[in-house]
Amino acid sequence: MSPAFSAKLLRRYSVQYFSCHRCGLLQTEKPYWLAEAYTNAIDEIDTGLVERCLSNRDSIVPIIHRLIGDDARLVDVGGGYGLLTRLLRDRGFDCYTFDRYCENVLARGFEPAPGFRADSLLAFEVLEHVEDPSTFLADAFASYGCQTIIFSTTVFDGTIPPIDWWYYSLDSGQHITFYQRRSLAHLAGKLGCSYLWLGGDLHLISARAMRPIDQVLLTNRRIFSLYRRVVRYTRRVPGKTWQDHLQRKAALNATAPDSGPMAQTLGGSSKSGD
Repeated sequence: MSPAFSAKLLRRYSVQYFSCHRCGLLQTEKPYWLAEAYTNAIDEIDTGLVERCLSNRDSIVPIIHRLIGDDARLVDVGGGYGLLTRLLRDRGFDCYTFDRYCENVLARGFEPAPGFRADSLLAFEVLEHVEDPSTFLADAFASYGCQTIIFSTTVFDGTIPPIDWWYYSLDSGQHITFYQRRSLAHLAGKLGCSYLWLGGDLHLISARAMRPIDQVLLTNRRIFSLYRRVVRYTRRVPGKTWQDHLQRKAALNATAPDSGPMAQTLGGSSKSGD
């Protein structure tokens, strides 16, 4: 990689960026500042988190429905507060969440246990945080026993973006790796997979063979827009909202301490006073 430019991260660290002429990858020097950058896992300037999750939910439901199936087991790697997992479970998908930096608040109880096997992984706004994307994806594929990942990251084409490009996220210091589509194709090839750009910030890396008709359906914006509406009004899969409520309630009751003598005494006293 060759030096590209330098910039100030977290308003105090002068950081060198490097680019690869072979695959187009752009990356910071070794990110020694990450412990400070992740003092808060979700940066306070990320005001688009909720809207992004809603948009991602609407975009990937028809993709999963078409390529993997409504009974797919999914893991959202780097799932943050668990919002996308909760949204997908509400749409009937068996989705789980994992994030080593952030507490799962909205999908508690739906974290993958050791040995968990998935049909596909999800990673939305994650790969730009990763220092070694090849190892990250190889380890994720091995951990969950699958070689398919649907993910989002904002890419650039050709010329390195100017230093005021918003996606550098200089104030947060969390974005350290930036891709072109050819970077992602190269990455997929190293993993023995193929890469498909799904339009916008959405991407797919998979070892699954994909039919030409599916490639056209998912990459042609007009066709996909129509297909998404068809799936929205014809897909009949019950959501897991109430089922999950009952499951979590049962789990909490199972781990609640047994009523001790004090509780029995209080109960008896209450009854005798009625």
